[in-house]
Amino acid sequence: MSTLALGVLIIFAVATATFYVAGTVPGSAWAKDVCALSRTFCAHPGWAAMATGGVALIYLALRSMRL
Repeated sequence: MSTLALGVLIIFAVATATFYVAGTVPGSAWAKDVCALSRTFCAHPGWAAMATGGVALIYLALRSMRL
């Protein structure tokens, strides 16, 4: 179970980093595409960071229980 949580954590962390970088570099083509599809997360990358933190806590809890 903790392996699944680790996979979800990695996906969330990469998505959070992508939204943060795309929000700070609005001039590039890939950033325009990312922000066109998800304006909310580009404008507020902290929301994705909070979700990543929540998944990190779930992962740590599962890992400590050895599930």
